[in-house]
Amino acid sequence: MKKTKIFAIASLALIGFMSCDKDYHEVYAPDELGLPESEFYAEATGEDIDIMYIANKKGTFSILDESDASWIKLGTTTFEGDGNLTVTTLPNDGFKRRADILLETDTRKDTISVFQHGAIEEKFNVSAGSMIVYNGTDEDNVVTTDINVLLSKIKTEVHYSGNEEWIQNFNLTSSKLTFKTTDNTDNDYTRRATIVLRYLDGWDMLQTSRIVVIQARADNNIGKVFTPEQLRNVATVDGYVLPEDALIEGYIVSTTEGGNAGDQIVDDYQQGTGVIDYTLTERTAYLMSLDGEGGFRLIAEDASKNEFTRYSKVCLNVAGAIVKRSEDAPVHYTIEKISSENIMTSADGTLTMPRKVKSISELTDDDINTLVTIKDCEIAMRKGPFTPINEGYSSLCGYNRVGKYPILIRDIMGGSMYMYTNMTCTYRRNGETLPYGSGDITGVVVHEVYKSFEKDGNIGRYQLRHMTREDIDLKPNFEDNFSGIITEFRYVKYPESEFAVTKLDNAILATKGNGEMCHTYGSVSNFSPTYFYIGECGSKKKGKYAEGAGIELEDGGIYQPWVDNGTESAQNDDGKGWFKNSLMLSWSNKYWWDSSNSRGHCWLVNFSTVGITSDKVSMQFAMYNNSQSARSPRYWKAQYSLTTTDCSKSKDSQWKDIAEFTVPDVAIWASQNDWQTLGTRVYDFPLPTEILGHESVSIRLMPRNNKAAAKSESSYDSSTIANNSGYNTMDYFAVRYNK
Repeated sequence: MKKTKIFAIASLALIGFMSCDKDYHEVYAPDELGLPESEFYAEATGEDIDIMYIANKKGTFSILDESDASWIKLGTTTFEGDGNLTVTTLPNDGFKRRADILLETDTRKDTISVFQHGAIEEKFNVSAGSMIVYNGTDEDNVVTTDINVLLSKIKTEVHYSGNEEWIQNFNLTSSKLTFKTTDNTDNDYTRRATIVLRYLDGWDMLQTSRIVVIQARADNNIGKVFTPEQLRNVATVDGYVLPEDALIEGYIVSTTEGGNAGDQIVDDYQQGTGVIDYTLTERTAYLMSLDGEGGFRLIAEDASKNEFTRYSKVCLNVAGAIVKRSEDAPVHYTIEKISSENIMTSADGTLTMPRKVKSISELTDDDINTLVTIKDCEIAMRKGPFTPINEGYSSLCGYNRVGKYPILIRDIMGGSMYMYTNMTCTYRRNGETLPYGSGDITGVVVHEVYKSFEKDGNIGRYQLRHMTREDIDLKPNFEDNFSGIITEFRYVKYPESEFAVTKLDNAILATKGNGEMCHTYGSVSNFSPTYFYIGECGSKKKGKYAEGAGIELEDGGIYQPWVDNGTESAQNDDGKGWFKNSLMLSWSNKYWWDSSNSRGHCWLVNFSTVGITSDKVSMQFAMYNNSQSARSPRYWKAQYSLTTTDCSKSKDSQWKDIAEFTVPDVAIWASQNDWQTLGTRVYDFPLPTEILGHESVSIRLMPRNNKAAAKSESSYDSSTIANNSGYNTMDYFAVRYNK
């Protein structure tokens, strides 16, 4: 038996005191009658239900409307105090049904409701949400239905936008609704009416279906349908106002369900606790053209006007809406002042909608604002949640300095791109480890800036916005992946013995695969706080980190050093989702510039690729400059060598370039700038296949000049590296190959 606890009723009368004189008073006991639970659900097969009641005097049970309740039996009809009533429900081979039981004393009453499921499911389905009718025809308009309840119980109403009653001759059957319309003689306006079908089901709950009927003007036009090309041609940076008869068609490919539909831009980092328009997510939808070749971001004036259904095929009246194009490349388009109330027609487009399945390298500008499935891809960093950042700066902790975070994904063809997750996304940190296998990710392709990674906001031509957790269709285990690990560092792992011999001085060991890592000036001896907790965060989500950092060990367990060293109770006491630096989830160094030789010190990794063959090999790492004093290196380069581990200037000729990159600066609480980050940045770079099959492969990451992180706009590119001050933090490093 399924029980739903809805009401908790315990009725007490007021205690009255009567004072006859100063020597005598009498206390009257209250009348007590109530129910801890008042609604009960029984299976169609029939069952006994025990119902607890509270009473302190005599009373009776009776079934309301006994003429329709032969299927329910009461174990007793009287009571004298607290107790349990046994109610027996007989098998139900029909529709669901309901009975109400009255319990009463001479002074009080209460009601129990028993709902029983039926062997036959009630069907009250109407296919068309909206439809267009035309003039000059005497044929019936037909709406498909699937109804098995008594037609006599269904009430039909029609609500017109004007005074004319132009719909007539209704005929409702179990399979269809038909009606006729009189012609529209108005040359200027379409007519609109809503047909409402209402049915009171066996549980006395009102079921409603609505059909919006739009009738063309006298000339049989309903307006001008703007093609995607026409919309793009009229769009301007400032916005073009669409005419009164404007219509657009397409598929709604978004949903606000997961809190990740639209951008969340921080407008002001310095004004109090920051300014973010969180309503953008609730107001945003994406419309893909009928052929799937283009798309538009739709922005409603408020959330109540963004009640579109995902995967619906719509014709939308957009009179007065504003079409805008972006000023910068890649050019993308937005339509503002949209309302779901202006849907002319709507139908389920699940089966007819174009399906776009692509590799990252196959994306084009025409894919922006459309739904695309990125095939054969994976999440680049095997660690943390979807938003591994300091949530002390988020709205959940009472501040508004971060609205979204880009996590990196990569595919089997070697392409990579960032995937946005909003701080309002309901599943961004839900206690589940990220899926580390490969598969497909479906989302809306967007172009959105992210200044916390790059000062100009450009982190790639395209990004992806997932709409639901189910859109991220990756296998949970890394073994089910197109890529294999050559070397990987997810936390600090020292040699088991201080006397162990390593190729590199003061090295830490790979946590998967083979390999070592060191810093070329001193040991990896500094560690940074991290924000990899995968569970819920915020001011009300304080407590121990039982879920961990999303690091699954090879033996099936999870990495939990806080348990081993007795620090568990000290975790997450501020709701930021952080781990102490002593847990060694990240490693750092504060010596980065060799002034005597005018060159940088390095992160150095050495590993073997013997026995590995592949057509694709790549490097992933996560890094940021974690120093409130700034002065950490911003501009970096990655190089590899097959002949040396020596990073001195004399050996530079033996090192070959991989890539150049910038490392973001950590946010400074008192003076945060928009180009400062609240968490790590993940990178992905292809490596030449010539590194495979070698006993010794070295990769170094080193500053390519002396420019450093800065605290202010004025010193952005004039600040220089300061040793013993500017920390650079490494959170992750891996080299992978396609199996």
